[in-house]
Amino acid sequence: MRLFILPTILLGLIACSDPTPGKKYISIPSLIEQQIKHVDTSLYSIQQLIAQDTLPADTNYVRREDFRQHASAFLSIPDLSDPKQANLFNEEIRYDDLLKRVIISYTPATPGKTEFQRIELFVEPNLATGDQVKTILATRRKGDRDGFEQDEFVWQMDRSCTRIRTTRKPAAAEQTTTYKLSWND
Repeated sequence: MRLFILPTILLGLIACSDPTPGKKYISIPSLIEQQIKHVDTSLYSIQQLIAQDTLPADTNYVRREDFRQHASAFLSIPDLSDPKQANLFNEEIRYDDLLKRVIISYTPATPGKTEFQRIELFVEPNLATGDQVKTILATRRKGDRDGFEQDEFVWQMDRSCTRIRTTRKPAAAEQTTTYKLSWND
C-alpha cells in the first residue's frame, strides 16, 4: 500500500511544482495565516516561553488578541507562490521512511540573493483525509561587518511555533534567545 502512496504524492507534488521559469510552489505565509486565524478565534490557552542562553526560561500566558503580534515573525517566510520569490529557490522532494513524511525542501537558487537559506515542509501523506503539512522549518541568516543574526523558525501545525534567534556583535559574545508559543500541547 505504501508503495502506491509515495508515487501518487510525488506525482501530485511534481505536477504542482513546474520546474520551468514560472515555478508554482506552496504559499507558506498562507498556511501560517490560517493557523493564526484559527488560534485567534479559539479558546486555547496560549503559553509563551522565553529562554536566553543558559538563564532559566521565563514562562507566561499570552492573550489571544496578542497572538498575531507574537507570531508575526513567521509571516516573513517568503511566499513561494509568488513567481518572483519562487524563482529565487530550488525545490527538492523526498520521502523519509523513518519519519513517514514527504519532505519538500527549498534552497536558494543563487546563494546570497535571499536571507532565507532553507525552507522545509514535512507533509504527512494520507489518502483518506488528504496530505497535510505537519511542520514548517526555515532558516534566515543575515550578517555584515556589524554583526551576525540568524533565525531558526519551527511551526508545528495546530500545536506550537518556535523561533530561535542567534546574534553576535563585534567584540561581544554570541547570544541565543528562544521564543516559543504553544496552544494545543
